[in-house]
Amino acid sequence: MSSASSFHFDDSLWPLLIIRVPKGPTPRELEAYLAKRLDYMKRREQHVILYDTRAIGVPSNTLNQRHLEWLREHDMLIRETLIGSSIIITSPLMRLTASTLLHFKPPTMPYYISASLTDAVRWAADLLQKAGHPIPAHRIHQHMGSVPPTGT
Repeated sequence: MSSASSFHFDDSLWPLLIIRVPKGPTPRELEAYLAKRLDYMKRREQHVILYDTRAIGVPSNTLNQRHLEWLREHDMLIRETLIGSSIIITSPLMRLTASTLLHFKPPTMPYYISASLTDAVRWAADLLQKAGHPIPAHRIHQHMGSVPPTGT
């Protein structure tokens, strides 16, 4: 596992990239996160992200605006490399924030919001399976203890 400031990146189950978001990221930490995300996308390999936001507080409007700006700036590379995003959100306030972000920058790929790590992992692995990556999907199910759907 590597880190970019206080964001933690776990690529041990690649093409599943798990990103643990800190409680209160600073602008500098957000910039480090965005740079690290860009490094992963520059690999030009398809992947699914699992965002674990269970520890996060409500980000400032400034941070949200910067993140939206970055998403718009890298839209083509995101479309090329990101299959989908699974997001663990347990806070009602964070669900509202996510809904707002998704309203202003609708995703161009599938996403799933869950309160449970197990459900988020299962969805991400199933998405990899559907996208033609059965071996990593099976490995993720085994490693994380999630059960693939019947018939796959």
